[in-house]
Amino acid sequence: MVQVTFNGVTYNLVKNVQTGYYEIEVEAPSVGGIYTANVVATDSLNNTATLSKDIQILTKEAPSIETDNLYMWIFDWRDFSVKTAVELIEAEIVEDEETNAPSNVTIIGDSGAKSGDIVAIKRNGEIVYWGIIDEIQNENGEAKFVYKLKYITNLFDQGVWLNQVSTSLIRNTGVEDYIAGQINANFINNTDTFVNKTYLQVNVLTHSPKNIQVSNVENNIFNLHTWMSNCTQLYDIEYRFYIANGKLNIDIENVAQSKILIDTNFGNISDYNEVIETQVTAKVWVLTDTNDYKLYLKNDRTTTTNQNDPNRAAGKVDVVYTAQYSDAPQAALDAFKSNSYNHNITFIYDKYIPVGTPIAIKTKNQAILDSYISKVTINSGRFYQYECGNIRTNFIDKILKEKK
Repeated sequence: MVQVTFNGVTYNLVKNVQTGYYEIEVEAPSVGGIYTANVVATDSLNNTATLSKDIQILTKEAPSIETDNLYMWIFDWRDFSVKTAVELIEAEIVEDEETNAPSNVTIIGDSGAKSGDIVAIKRNGEIVYWGIIDEIQNENGEAKFVYKLKYITNLFDQGVWLNQVSTSLIRNTGVEDYIAGQINANFINNTDTFVNKTYLQVNVLTHSPKNIQVSNVENNIFNLHTWMSNCTQLYDIEYRFYIANGKLNIDIENVAQSKILIDTNFGNISDYNEVIETQVTAKVWVLTDTNDYKLYLKNDRTTTTNQNDPNRAAGKVDVVYTAQYSDAPQAALDAFKSNSYNHNITFIYDKYIPVGTPIAIKTKNQAILDSYISKVTINSGRFYQYECGNIRTNFIDKILKEKK
């Protein structure tokens, strides 16, 4: 018996005696995107085998009239009241959570904006960038004003007390809940009411418990923005900003299962570039305050604690530290994810995809790689330039093939 679960429905497949394949016809979903088909085959002895495959569903888009014009709305940082809306005459907008690169936009005239004010940049009625004004430059009284912007998550670029919110939330409930707790405690419901941003609303949409500790802690203080960015890279946590009910809402969600397909063979993908380095971390040695922990990468992309496993992969050794031994397994897995940065893909696309969005990239050689958007560059043209981070395919197969 062969069954497939697709779009929430389970079907029994029928064997085609002419081809020998098990088949079923299903109605395609009305909404385009990536859907996963989960197949389970059971033989007469009740042995089972499973397979998961991503399937792309294409739908026609409604026609629309688009322009290249960019407009910027400016909100007061204290109460989120609208100051003004202006058209951008030049723009180099960068969303990059890994490097926190600034953006630069130019307008004509003095908007009355100040450092710290919040901005939303729109194209064709859609907000494509949320940011904070870091600096405003005007030379010799000219009409042009150049704004240096930082991405909106820099609202939380501040040192916070580690124990302001119980770290047990990370293990028992989710990293999303701990982040929300720190935002609420330090930026919305602070005992110093003068610094509160009461226009913020935090919404936790998923819960991802992790046996980890907050990183980069010094004297019981850590930078909240830095750790939020780390959670995007390591645990697929995305932060979406939008206006609802008069407030600036922040949705915090693990988006690992909501990926979209980018097919580099389509005409609307240009300047595709792929760089692969085959040297990977194959052993992680975790030092703790009690015992050491060692984890090894295998050729089938799984891991093992058996040093003598015959299927161990070759590669370099990485040594990391975490205080508690219970945190060592997750610390080792996080270190293996650094292998992803040995595979870098950049491309230009005519549609906007937010930073943090998980994607499946279909490469020129038809391989499908799981990744996420780590950097978006927006300018006055119609196209967006993307850089991918955190490719989650280990390249052991490629290394073995080269050795053969």
